[in-house]
Amino acid sequence: MRKIGEHAVVLGAGIGGLLAARVLSEAYSTVTVIERDALAPDSEARKGVPQGRHVHGLLPRGKDIIEELFPGFGQDLRTSGVVECDALREVSFTMAGRTLKRVSTGHKAFQASRPHLEHHLRRRVEKLSNVTIRDRCDAGAPVVSADGARITGVRIVDRSDGARETIDADLVVASMGRAGVVPSWLDKLGYDRPAEEGTAIDIVYRSAVIQLPPHALPHDKLVTIGVRDLPPRALALFAVEGDRHILTLIGHDGEEPPKDQAGFLDFAAGIAPPDVLAALADGELLGDISTFRYKANLRRRYERLDRFPEGLLAVGDSLCSFSPVYGQGMTVAAIQMAVLRECLAQGDKNLAARFYTAVTPEIDNAWLLTVIADGAMPHVSASASLPVRAAVAALDPVLIAAERDTAVATTLYRVMGLVDKPSALFSPVIVARIGIANARAAVESLGGLLAANRK
Repeated sequence: MRKIGEHAVVLGAGIGGLLAARVLSEAYSTVTVIERDALAPDSEARKGVPQGRHVHGLLPRGKDIIEELFPGFGQDLRTSGVVECDALREVSFTMAGRTLKRVSTGHKAFQASRPHLEHHLRRRVEKLSNVTIRDRCDAGAPVVSADGARITGVRIVDRSDGARETIDADLVVASMGRAGVVPSWLDKLGYDRPAEEGTAIDIVYRSAVIQLPPHALPHDKLVTIGVRDLPPRALALFAVEGDRHILTLIGHDGEEPPKDQAGFLDFAAGIAPPDVLAALADGELLGDISTFRYKANLRRRYERLDRFPEGLLAVGDSLCSFSPVYGQGMTVAAIQMAVLRECLAQGDKNLAARFYTAVTPEIDNAWLLTVIADGAMPHVSASASLPVRAAVAALDPVLIAAERDTAVATTLYRVMGLVDKPSALFSPVIVARIGIANARAAVESLGGLLAANRK
């Protein structure tokens, strides 16, 4: 890719910011990443990533994009001890009371703690000759051209000594999490804020690292159990590096997993199937139980703005922040960077408008999956949108088929992994298989009722 500018600045050294630095390194002579936290030399959780101690999923498309940007990254992770999982063969995935068929989908998932994954990604970025990461620095106000039409840099404060500095930039990319700085910058510069959309979901996560006995769950490297009944509770158990598991318990709509160890495990006992419950009972919790609260999904519609300053982009969670239950965040950040890479290849003219237009349909797909899955929960009110209500109604027949049919389970996994669009579930072949599987399920259910009556 040809160089289109001298200097780009990325605000935030999370997954989105690191991937942004990699993409920008192709288009700008130098790239500087500004991070508020002190970045440890190893895989430590940090304050700026409050969800970092909880389970994280890198979906198939996100994994593919990262390996394209960093060839050999998968082997780096294997060498570091992450868990490689044959999805869905080594996965117990239960959604709305339906457990997907155990099939080999052809996708290998990497399971790691969020700090471990971020640490190895940061190491790869640090090896890029034209990228510098500066930690313990606060991003302040933007530097603006005389006519207010372009961001030309950013002011920062070094948290270690209070020194103030102005950094000139051809492009500033803000990847500072859900709150972000761009909406307030737009206010101060006389631009409109983007419209915001979201759904209140009121989730409380509590997680702990647990050491299970060897071979306690020989067939399951990942267990997820979504909400089916009231009270709305869910569980996720991921094998990660270091022969450990992360156990995350989730409460919706006012439900909270307890903070104490006994109560925490009692909460799990109300959700976990017998084999998982036995493994947890024989395991040992390591360290403290961590808490993360998430009130609502949030999407900012930058693509609808008539005016936006040149030299600025908002990306990552500041563009769209999804329910963490579905593990889409890191993958959607990677998709955004793949789109940005394509836009940069066309130059910097109208970059923001082109990027937001191009990334919108990608976010639409992930957003729709979240809205449908949330809508299927018993405590969630029906959507005002007829298409969404129809999609929610169609979910259970799809899940019934995915319990029984290899092709449907594989297609559903690819859709959830953001490899395929949701429309893949409505291809004639898949629709036919869904119909056949549901007919067989109905016959099985009727047979069971008749047998019970005879007894």
